Amino acid sequence: MRKAGSGASLRRHHLGAHPLIRHYLERMNFRGIVRDCLGGGLHQGVDHAEALSVLVHNVLVSRGPLYGVREWALKIEPEALGLTAAQVDGLNDDRLARSLDALASERGRSIFFRLALRVIKDFKLQAPRVHFDTTTVTLFGQYASSRSEPRITHGHNKEHRPDLKQLVFGLDVTSDGAVPLLHHVFSGNRTDDSVHVRNVDELRALLGRDDFVYVADSKLCTKGNLEHVAAHGGKFVTVLPRTRKEDSAFRNQLREDSPHVRWRKIHSVPNARREGEPPDIYSSTDAGPKVTTEGYRIVWIRSSQKAEVDRQAREGHIRRAELELKELAPKVGTRQLRTQAAVEARVEKILAQHRAADFIETSVTTVTETSRRYLRSGRPRPDDPVREVRTKLLRLHVTRNTDAIRWESRTDGVFPLVTNIEDRPRREILEIYKYQPYIGKRFALTKSEYGVAPVFLKKPHRVVALLHVYFIAIMLSALLERQVRSAMRRKGVEKVVVLPEGRATATPTTPRILENFADVSWHEFQEAGRMLSFPVELPPSLTLLLDLADVPRALYE
Repeated sequence: MRKAGSGASLRRHHLGAHPLIRHYLERMNFRGIVRDCLGGGLHQGVDHAEALSVLVHNVLVSRGPLYGVREWALKIEPEALGLTAAQVDGLNDDRLARSLDALASERGRSIFFRLALRVIKDFKLQAPRVHFDTTTVTLFGQYASSRSEPRITHGHNKEHRPDLKQLVFGLDVTSDGAVPLLHHVFSGNRTDDSVHVRNVDELRALLGRDDFVYVADSKLCTKGNLEHVAAHGGKFVTVLPRTRKEDSAFRNQLREDSPHVRWRKIHSVPNARREGEPPDIYSSTDAGPKVTTEGYRIVWIRSSQKAEVDRQAREGHIRRAELELKELAPKVGTRQLRTQAAVEARVEKILAQHRAADFIETSVTTVTETSRRYLRSGRPRPDDPVREVRTKLLRLHVTRNTDAIRWESRTDGVFPLVTNIEDRPRREILEIYKYQPYIGKRFALTKSEYGVAPVFLKKPHRVVALLHVYFIAIMLSALLERQVRSAMRRKGVEKVVVLPEGRATATPTTPRILENFADVSWHEFQEAGRMLSFPVELPPSLTLLLDLADVPRALYE
């Protein structure tokens, strides 16, 4: 409240994007499902459903620690959060932590299954394909008390922080707007190849069918996983790992006889990031193995953009190795590099570290330097006796293996897809797999816009519960984004203004949409016993966004 003069005051009622978020939570029946599964859990006038919904609001708009949620919520109109003023006052960190405890309990497991059923029905989601992937959530702290599954522990860190402990977060999204359906939180040392069997079984139970296409990365490509997916008519698309002999055999064929391997263009994708650059050309070939050892179909693909990425990556590895070897050369023959064996071991380590052993040739030679030493002390004279001293020195020589680089370049951009779908053309198999990066965008939300780390929680099970809250947040985010974009196509709206500086985009994202509602408020002026209200006046751009999001304008009146 702000004083406007003697005996007068002006009060601001902040709404922001919260009526919009609340509307989507209601469409998801979030509170009803939570109450059915967790019960009321009433504490200080706030039950579990209300407390968890506030956490979802907080994650979507301005992620903060539990102890700061109450102060954050006090600045918002309580009705926008679906609460009363007294309930907002009761949102302390103890109340929120109790709700996280309940969400992480056995009772909370059924929430997400029922939530997925609800959004499939209410938003009419189509799931002919489901894409699965995992990411690591890196945590700062010891978490020595984390002993039960899922455990916070060390593992293969995808953020290149092996020094920190982690959890593995798995996500299933539909091919209809990349909407998350299910999620899993695994121990930090869980490998991706061990999670697919359980995941496929849960998807079958959720979708009530077996014939959906399951898409995942190369960790799916094990005999047991593929047989489990294919059981009862299930379909899959994945990448053949580089460790498989079918892959190495074809790459050797390309290195040795590339001019005789004919590639045929099957697809072209414009460069979305750089309009002036050439499109990504996808080609396929009939050369190479047609099936895996298990009898599944192999589709060989070559991408022009991936070929350039592979070339640049190889050149980067070579240059970094050359630079380190250049710095090593003056040290040869000193300290721990006095012997040829020691020098060769250090060179081998450098080449292995930069993956450049096949592209750089090195040799260590011994040269003899001759010097003269005067046998009499003092200033040398022409007739002084002299003795020749011969010293053996080690020299490191480094050259590029241009033949190996040229041969390897013939495999640039090549990757094999494995599938048990026999009746669809190669382009369609490629397009199915090319949707996989959209799941990465959902993961990116948790780590950038919504800031999953740092985590201000000490108890391991509450950390897991917080990841459950993040899943709900990104599900809501995906549903809103899908609704707006589909409405734009249906109504012929090419672009909407959501970017900074009033710029328009054809692909609005939920963070940018919510950002545009950040300052929406209504005001109340009071003076000498009379009160005036100044309702919300939304600009046309926000009115359009509400229409596209299918949100009643009355929520902001």
